[in-house]
Amino acid sequence: MVLEGDNCVFDGMIYRNGETFQPSCKYQCTCRDGQIGCLPRCNLDLLLPGPDCPFPRKVEVPGECCEKWVCDPDDEVILGGFAMAAYRQEATLGIDVSDSSANCIEQTTEWSACSKSCGMGFSTRVTNRNQQCEMVKQTRLCMIRPCENEESSDKKGKRCVRTRKSVRAVRYEYKNCTSVQAYRPRYCGLCSDGRCCTPHSTKTTHVQFRCPQGNVLKKPMMLINTCVCHNNCPQSNIVFFQPLDPTSRPC
Repeated sequence: MVLEGDNCVFDGMIYRNGETFQPSCKYQCTCRDGQIGCLPRCNLDLLLPGPDCPFPRKVEVPGECCEKWVCDPDDEVILGGFAMAAYRQEATLGIDVSDSSANCIEQTTEWSACSKSCGMGFSTRVTNRNQQCEMVKQTRLCMIRPCENEESSDKKGKRCVRTRKSVRAVRYEYKNCTSVQAYRPRYCGLCSDGRCCTPHSTKTTHVQFRCPQGNVLKKPMMLINTCVCHNNCPQSNIVFFQPLDPTSRPC
């Protein structure tokens, strides 16, 4: 049971309900009804490998609290960093200490950009939201726009169409499997002035796919709520620079 007044105990210290404290420079915690919730004060962005940084890793910086990403010129890297689980130093009263997730300081990165600018791709993130409080990589399917052009009700004269909804119900395709349910998803549009449109607000849902052998797969997939158009475009992706002409060539 919790202490009178729903206080919290952390590292031998008692904190009142609603009190905020910092157990270290990396976390800020708050006592709420006998339980402690902590938020990271350091940036948890995930730097994925790429042509300019094939072997990213986090290192400690002398005199600074938070680790920073660096790019190694070769593959002589020390594995670790995100593999560490983060636990509270002392269990909160009223929580079963045998459940490691109860004392876990949750850390979750943002989803990475979709791997493809058209057609089915994937994005990833790292999280320790599990019973073992271990940092694991999660993957979800994503589709910013179809590669083939479809009829659109976009207004003529607009230089950019940020978000548009499919004019017909579609079934997703994944490794020769087809989604059981048909969807009318939102896609990011195209610009005729050199800008590109990418997802701004998304959500994740689970899509069931039926395969030719009869088995059914269930995969998490990104669904777009809204998109935003900007000038920070990947120059190698020609799909972003196609004109808003329904007769233009597919990407």
